[in-house]
Amino acid sequence: MFVKRIMIFVWMLMLAAVLTAIPAMAADKSGMAEKVATWEKEYNSDNLNAIVGMYATDGCRMPPNQEKACGSDAIAAALKGGKDQGVTKVKLALTTAETSGDLGYALGTYEIMSADGSHVDHGKWMNVSKNVKGKWMIQDDIWNSDMPMPGMK
Repeated sequence: MFVKRIMIFVWMLMLAAVLTAIPAMAADKSGMAEKVATWEKEYNSDNLNAIVGMYATDGCRMPPNQEKACGSDAIAAALKGGKDQGVTKVKLALTTAETSGDLGYALGTYEIMSADGSHVDHGKWMNVSKNVKGKWMIQDDIWNSDMPMPGMK
């Protein structure tokens, strides 16, 4: 009898978790979960042009400790610069995404690895997307490390 009550309680908790998650998933009309998976896949496959195509033509990337990169050519150069500096693999996770009208935002985490698979960096990211003629495009993104700056603890 006691085991049966515990099982019912566990099932109720799982159902509550699922029902709580449904409104959050439904609130994102921009398809950010798919975009995050595509961004990661294309970067790790060295298909940087596909990533550039995910941004609005006037979109910007705002990397830590560097100038922002605005526009398709600057975004392409920034992505290539990251690859040239040894950022060969990224792992992205989406934690929150929501839209309101023609704007959306997303939050997540990242991990960067070098060619040999060793850990380079990890932290959090945020982006703003907009609906451009029926297609959701990344407008701005920014990220920052959870690791201390070199030389600081």
